Amino acid sequence: MRSLVETGFLVGEKGAYRPGLKIDEIRIPSTVQNVLADRIDRLPFEEKRLLQTAAVIGVIVPLPLLRAVTELPEDDLHRYVSHLQTAEFLYETNLFPEMEYAFKHALTTEVAYGALLHERRTLLHGLIVKALEEMTENIPHDHLEKLAHHAFQGELWDKAITYSRNAGAKAMSNSAFLVALSSYERAFQALEHLPESREKLERQIDLHLDSRNALFLLGDLARIAEHLHAAESLVETLGDRVRMVRVFNFLNSYYGLTGDPELAIRFGQRASALISESDGPVLSVMTDYYLGAAYNKLGQYSQAINVLKRAIRSLVGDLRHGQIGTAGYPAVTCRGHLVQCLAAMGQFREGVSYAEEGIQIAEEVGDASVLVYVNCSLAFLYLLKGDLDKAIPILERALTTCRLSNILVYIPFVSSRLGFAYMNADRVIEGLPFLEQGVEDSASVGRLAFLSLSTAWLSEGHLLLGHLEKADVLAERALKIAKEHKEHAHEAWALKLLGDVAMGHKPPKTQHAESCYRDAFAVSLELGMRPLQAHCHLGLGKVYAAVGAVEQARAEMAAATDLYRSMEMNLWLVRANALLNDITTLA
Repeated sequence: MRSLVETGFLVGEKGAYRPGLKIDEIRIPSTVQNVLADRIDRLPFEEKRLLQTAAVIGVIVPLPLLRAVTELPEDDLHRYVSHLQTAEFLYETNLFPEMEYAFKHALTTEVAYGALLHERRTLLHGLIVKALEEMTENIPHDHLEKLAHHAFQGELWDKAITYSRNAGAKAMSNSAFLVALSSYERAFQALEHLPESREKLERQIDLHLDSRNALFLLGDLARIAEHLHAAESLVETLGDRVRMVRVFNFLNSYYGLTGDPELAIRFGQRASALISESDGPVLSVMTDYYLGAAYNKLGQYSQAINVLKRAIRSLVGDLRHGQIGTAGYPAVTCRGHLVQCLAAMGQFREGVSYAEEGIQIAEEVGDASVLVYVNCSLAFLYLLKGDLDKAIPILERALTTCRLSNILVYIPFVSSRLGFAYMNADRVIEGLPFLEQGVEDSASVGRLAFLSLSTAWLSEGHLLLGHLEKADVLAERALKIAKEHKEHAHEAWALKLLGDVAMGHKPPKTQHAESCYRDAFAVSLELGMRPLQAHCHLGLGKVYAAVGAVEQARAEMAAATDLYRSMEMNLWLVRANALLNDITTLA
């Protein structure tokens, strides 16, 4: 209608238009885009040029930016803008803190932008970058996305790389991991336009590692491998020792997650060997952190505790709140791993203390992913201790946060623990789907670390429901996974569970159960896993009670209760005391 009015085919006012020319002379363009293109072409030259400049800025057009790019006299600028408003190309959207306009429709922006020659578009994007830099000198962080976009479209490749990478980091801090990946991909594209140089290789490596961090939180292990292997190849070509340490540390993390903790530790040791005393604390902290995580997966808790505590002692000052190139905050995640190790060894009070420190730091930095991780580590401690009323609300909140913030990497981690908590709180039917989700999600993405433990917990859920055959199959699978991936601690848990399954049969398979409990106890003794030692004593007590060896049963039960009492594992202490009383009554 506006086009027909402008060309004289219609005359009059809105609501009362009438033909101004013969109807058979009207020629309607074939598309809306053509209608818009015709309207824009009919504009006076200066107004058309202004509209096209606005289109390069975007759908939303701040007046100060338009003024800076066009450099028109103030009166002319306001007159042209007023005419474009009257023609309903633009409309006013904001008066404060600065005047702002918007295109009436995104199609108008598209058509006006598309009519520009490539050279003119590129020039305007470059001018916009210059104007934005001058206008946002003290607050560029708020405009990183715009700067990155216009620098890329303006073929300012060096700036495009810098702004895109910074925009990716900003997206990471807001848990917008897919947006971050898109920014890093744009930086990679811009990098292709630079000549070959050492600096280009360095920036490629850094972008691969940035991408790894986003993919880690999305749980995409396959693409993590692609970026890390590309970075490994580049860093070997470059011979950059510091970047090589970073790459080796991330390879340590990757192989730890995918079920090869021994290879992970070898990468960690290679990283450690490259560190010089003059490097400062960052490289050694990162290396200790990832080594500690790998030792945790292997069940080598004493070694893990030593290196994690060493890292924590260095994570002070600025490093306390720093990411130092990782996806999280090592001052928090180090404590998370340490809490898990201390929990496995029954050092619950110390573990709670470190967890509370980690939660405080996570809240100070305001990062959802590390807050989830350290809370889940604390919940794991409460699960082993038997404080289910404390573990369950922590895990329920963590799962909600993971879903709302798209922290996909931790959903299987949280789900398994929540299912295990429900199961031990006599909510087995409610817990089983979470246990199944934890196992299925981990296996589907190739996250094999802790899969044996999650599978053992799923087995225990089926055992409590009386599904003995299913429980037996899953327990054997948990044992097989643990052995394949050298997770000796989880191997011990699977053996203990096989003992429980054997005792669940009618009549109980006491010989097999005793063998399993003793094997599990031997590993738990070697690794210092006192909670598991107590459970094995309890299991052996049940075996001896079943075969009528009352004195031996009483001795094993007493050993279990002593350990439970010393670690304040009150839930298990009550259960063990009840069994001990039953045995005493029988005697």
